[in-house]
Amino acid sequence: MGRHRSDQPAQAGGPSSPEHGRPPGPPSRHTALWVAVAVLAVIAAASTAVAVLAIGPDEKTPGAGGPSCERSLRVVTSASFAPVLDRLEPALDRDADCVALDTVVVDGRAAADRVAEREADVWIPDDASWAAVARPGLLAEEGRAGSGTVLATSPIYMVTDEAAAAKIKTAGGSWLGLAGLLAGSSGVRLAVRDPNSSGDGLVAAGSLGEAVWLDKGMDASSAALSTAVRVTRTVPGEDSALPERGGEVGLVPEYALLSAPDRIGELSVLAGSDHTALLRFAWLPTAAAAGMPERAAALRRLLSVLKGPSAATAIATARLRRPDGRVPPDTPKDRLPALSGEPLEVLRPHHVDHVFAAWYVQDRRSSILLVVDVSGSMRDPAPGTRTPLIDFVRRGCLAVGELLPDESSLGLWAFGSRLAPPRDHRVLLPAGPLGAAQRDALTGAVRKLTAQSTGTGLYDTILAAYAWASASHQEGVGNQVVVFTDGRNEDDPGAMTAAQLASRLKATVDPERRVELTVVAFGSRPEVDVLEDVLEPVDGYVSTAKTPEEVSAAFLHAAASGVHG
Repeated sequence: MGRHRSDQPAQAGGPSSPEHGRPPGPPSRHTALWVAVAVLAVIAAASTAVAVLAIGPDEKTPGAGGPSCERSLRVVTSASFAPVLDRLEPALDRDADCVALDTVVVDGRAAADRVAEREADVWIPDDASWAAVARPGLLAEEGRAGSGTVLATSPIYMVTDEAAAAKIKTAGGSWLGLAGLLAGSSGVRLAVRDPNSSGDGLVAAGSLGEAVWLDKGMDASSAALSTAVRVTRTVPGEDSALPERGGEVGLVPEYALLSAPDRIGELSVLAGSDHTALLRFAWLPTAAAAGMPERAAALRRLLSVLKGPSAATAIATARLRRPDGRVPPDTPKDRLPALSGEPLEVLRPHHVDHVFAAWYVQDRRSSILLVVDVSGSMRDPAPGTRTPLIDFVRRGCLAVGELLPDESSLGLWAFGSRLAPPRDHRVLLPAGPLGAAQRDALTGAVRKLTAQSTGTGLYDTILAAYAWASASHQEGVGNQVVVFTDGRNEDDPGAMTAAQLASRLKATVDPERRVELTVVAFGSRPEVDVLEDVLEPVDGYVSTAKTPEEVSAAFLHAAASGVHG
């Protein structure tokens, strides 16, 4: 079949030394004749091999006994799925409908670049969420040439010692409960494989964030990941995330756990009572291959085999499950828990961004404009406290500066009705790269955030901030405006209406200069429905914050938005 593995070292051949117990002697005439014939055969074979390589793997050398199968597909796959393709080679090499595979093994974020570089025909990563990191237009649209088909699965378990397992069970035995333990002083810590280089790590971390997102919202999810990474051992390379110390919870996929059967008996394994975290090995053909009739036919042949009965043994041997979820046949009985929670959905692009931004500071590179309401309502105490709301906002602004890398840009505005006539906003910190000088300047600018006896001036400020960010757009980083307000456009004579703001935002949108606009509305009376309608033309987002913790989470989310594809 002529498969190639880019990550496998060349193996030495068989023994070349003389047989034991028989010292080498001078060659006989028959031996000399045989050597001469062998040399001529090697020369001829080498010439043929050179001819085949020169022509390429998709063409047949006339009269030279070229490849037995004329059709081949360039495949990029993960290390955990490669054994499936290995075992299916005989089934693919039959009859006139055969397909040869030219396969390389690349895991993690680098795989998307490899798919593009080698002009691959199909990518089979260890989770469908990796499609989020592919360049636009590289992969076929969902459904075309079977794109998005799940070929195999592997659930992810919480694996730990008995004491930590008891704490998780007390917290509900859930992913949400585990997130709460990591955020507190429970002594529970986490172990995951590097999310950058494996679906094991990306989906494990993403599932933790997803459980919080579904229960408490996007900002809380971002905050939970930012907190979790501080108590996480990130496992590099190909090692699994099995726990190494007391109190550590390893997030381990089933296929890796079954590769260490001796450890299963000595560890507690939990599946999560609220959700099932799941790796989905996905079929992702490229748009180019799907658009070429000959390639598309070869793709159909390979996909039919991967979905057919001959793949069942191959998938089970790789310790994976078929899409129907049946347990691999060699699974130790009563050692792994039943999967009771509904499977979490495939991580969407923004959710993938959250994981990377939490784990890697360079993924937080952003151009952010923070726009803070300083109207009279900001003097009010935050719910459940005696501390003015503006104090929590000051802390949040400083936290954003601490979380962003130097390659980011940060600016700060204050706003209120006619705060700087004729404008409603005042520039406290002009946007600039976050070097030492800008960080020092941020500290001084934050001190100037004081509540004043003025109206809000919200709508005029939203438009001014969005227009500025669009005009100042920076390539290669996330560009965003984050407005913190009590959520009401009041006491602002002559201000535009909500309908006028929506119309002017729509006229300002430039698809080539994408800006994310978020309005964080806190207090007891935010006009959320009105704001959501207003921001719809720019696909903006309204976040509500009712507690100091939610205010902090909103700032953490701003810093964790990072670079979006």
